[in-house]
This record gives sequence, C-alpha cells and structure tokens, in this order.
Amino acid sequence: MMKTKNIAFIMSVYKKDCPEKLRASLESMLSQTIESDILIYRDGLVSKELSIVLEDYKTYQNIFIYEDDENKGLAFALNYLIDVSIGRGYEFLARMDSDDLSRPGRLEKQVEFLFNNDDVDVVGASCREFGASFALAEKHLPTTHKELMEFSITRCPFVHPTVMFRTSVFENGSRYPTNTKLTEDMALWYELLKKGVKFSNLNEVLLDYYLDENTISRRQGIGKAISEFTIRIENMHALNKTSFRNYLLISSRLIFHILPNFMVKYMYKNKR
Repeated sequence: MMKTKNIAFIMSVYKKDCPEKLRASLESMLSQTIESDILIYRDGLVSKELSIVLEDYKTYQNIFIYEDDENKGLAFALNYLIDVSIGRGYEFLARMDSDDLSRPGRLEKQVEFLFNNDDVDVVGASCREFGASFALAEKHLPTTHKELMEFSITRCPFVHPTVMFRTSVFENGSRYPTNTKLTEDMALWYELLKKGVKFSNLNEVLLDYYLDENTISRRQGIGKAISEFTIRIENMHALNKTSFRNYLLISSRLIFHILPNFMVKYMYKNKR
C-alpha cells in the first residue's frame, strides 16, 4: 500500500442515514489501496443505531468525527469539513456519501491522475448505480474540461460522491453555497467554473452509487425545480453560454421536476 497522509475523505451523516449502509461505506473507505484520513460531520442528533456505528469507528486513528446536535444541512457540514481540512493541511479531498461504496483503487487512481495533470483541479469518475429499478449498470459522463463546461449548463458534470478536489480550490474562499434548495453541489460547480477551475472525469467505474425508489420523489417538487432553473439560467449567462438551445434544454429540466414519478423513473432508466 502506498503511504500518504495528504488525502482525506469528507462525509456528512444525519438522522435518516442507514446504519448498515454507513458501516459498509466506511469499510470501503478503509479498504483503499492508499491510506487516507476520514472526516465525518454528524449533522444533528441521530438514532441510537447510527450512534453505535459512529462510536465503533472513533477508535480508528485516521477517522475524525465532528458532532453537532443541531441539523444545519449538507452544505454547512461539507463547508465545515473543508475548513478543517485546510487547517490540517490535506492536499486532496475526496467526497463520499454515507450509503455509497468507493471501490478499492478509487483514491489511488484519482490521485495519480491529478499528479499527472497539473491543470485539473477537480476529478470525478463513472459509477455503478444500485438499489432501485431505474439504476444504471454504468453511468458515464464527459471527461474533458471543454465537454464538461458545455455539459454543465443543462446537466450535472459530476456524480457528486465520486469527486476528488485539490484542496487549493477552496483556499480563495470558494465553498458550497448554503442559499440553494437541494442544489448545493451544482451551485458549487458553477462557482468554480467561473473562477477558472478545471474539471475532468475518469471514464472508469470507481464508485457504487446507492439509489432507492424514493430518490425520484426527493428530487421532485416545484421548489427544487425553481432553484435549479434559476441557478442554470444565471450561470448560462455568466459563463457566456447563452443560446436558444440552452434555454430550451434548461426549460425542459424545469418540466422534468414536476412530471409524475413513473414517467421520471422511465426517463432515468432509458434516457440518461
């Protein structure tokens, strides 16, 4: 195993997370082919079962758990861990969610890519979805910065928990915006693009991404739709990508969020 202590996973845990999936997620992080620290933010009070899992891992020398009895949301939690990471001097930060599984070579392959591509600041990867009828065996996204710049106007350029950052992208104050509705990752991608941060994706499945049948419901609703529509329109203009085609595609995303669930599930399975 390559030994390095300049990498950290960052992950938030809250009351609705599944204890068994959290344990599996942590084990996947501990099973990487290179060493890393794991920073966890407990966002509010959690169940006894979740508390037991967290207590079990507090004895690990490379796991650091930060606890808050008040639920403040994912963006706040990740920003807190970014601040901690800068203070601890990590060079690379890898995102994870509490129900996903990082494949053993994930960190090593992403770190190697960033070492070999000095111009890239954020790298994601492909994933395998599991747990829902509309899950994809493999989900791939564009790989180059130019492609991802165009793609980001109407679609998300990353599978969020696959992402690895150079910590330096946050040293100028960039953080997950906290004034959005369930779109904090997309808002961050736009902020970074406007600052000239370079993106890439590895065209390799490095993460198993959990979905359940209620995932669609959580992403639906007029509030989420309006938030996403507003962010996309504003940043289409800011990134000088204004076109009739982009207006049309962004508007279609607005409709997407208010369609019946059965139609959205069909589109997730067959049109992505």
